[in-house]
Amino acid sequence: MINNLNPLKNYNWWSNIDKLILISTLLLLLFGVISMSSINQHFDGKFYFSADLLLKKHLIFCIVGLVIIFVLSQFSLKHAIYFSLFIFVLSIVLCVAAIFFFPETKGANRWIKFYNLSFQPSELLKPSFIVLSAVLLGRYKIKNDYSFFLNILCLIVISSLLILQPDFGMFILIFAVWLIQILSSNINLKIIIPIVLSFILVFLLCFFTLEHVKFRIMNFFFSEVGDNYQISKSLDSFENGGLFGKGIGEGTISKNLPDVHSDFIFALIGEELGGLFAILIIAVYIAIYVRIHIISQRSNNFFIVTSLTGLANIFIFQVIINISSSLNIIPTKGMTLPFISYGGSSFISSSIIIGFILLLIKEEKNAK
Repeated sequence: MINNLNPLKNYNWWSNIDKLILISTLLLLLFGVISMSSINQHFDGKFYFSADLLLKKHLIFCIVGLVIIFVLSQFSLKHAIYFSLFIFVLSIVLCVAAIFFFPETKGANRWIKFYNLSFQPSELLKPSFIVLSAVLLGRYKIKNDYSFFLNILCLIVISSLLILQPDFGMFILIFAVWLIQILSSNINLKIIIPIVLSFILVFLLCFFTLEHVKFRIMNFFFSEVGDNYQISKSLDSFENGGLFGKGIGEGTISKNLPDVHSDFIFALIGEELGGLFAILIIAVYIAIYVRIHIISQRSNNFFIVTSLTGLANIFIFQVIINISSSLNIIPTKGMTLPFISYGGSSFISSSIIIGFILLLIKEEKNAK
């Protein structure tokens, strides 16, 4: 059953929505606000603007994110596909603009900047490409036409833009999730093997031609290669926090991390709120992922199954990358923790992912 887009006619929204995923998302939003309120104290006096501005902007991101989740969860499948196509094309155009028309920031051309606002358009590629890929895979299974090759072409365009920016971590993330989508669709191995070999070739080329990629990988395996200040401080933060933490605003080590508000916010949580609270946050993420996986396994709709698993994977993989980087399990990668880290682009992307997931689950429930 396809619902009308008019919110006034969707008076039963609460009864149709998956409450476990929604409540878990609200908990993550709350944890993010708590963490950001602590970071305000760390940044006080370090910038030309008031430290309160970070918290205020984060609260705005929360409100915008909730609106996105609410609106998208009321879409029909048809509207979701059209919306995905729109933001996919828009993000491609904006990524090209970021590379060629906007100044470099921290060695990369990833951001569109307008006055005091900045936006990373590649974040929109994550949810939109996953949904469009599911559409193309479904068409290929039914008609066995050019759809799969169009899917590969989209991936090539995305990969090229991400490597040019460069954003190697985002490239790895999107490719990994896309490959799992392909494998779960039972595509012929004769097609998959050349794709994997091509990825290995691209990975090696990036390793030998992109200095920052080579540096991070080599620095991870051979610590004497470069400066390990950030990861050392991150690990010390967890050790200093223990099980119960030092208390909100009482962190003494994590506050020295330059990216504590974004890439290393989990280190702040570990020091100030403790290991038990950090485990609680991980449990909330796992609850969302497991819930999506269970529901997807019950569905007979190929598009819903493929979209749900892809969106769930890209969401949880981002969590794994962020937390693992903070714990020195994998090489460091500038990737935020969904709904907790500061960052409007990532917040919008994560909200779109959850909005789509709630929509797909609702449609699966109504189809029965």
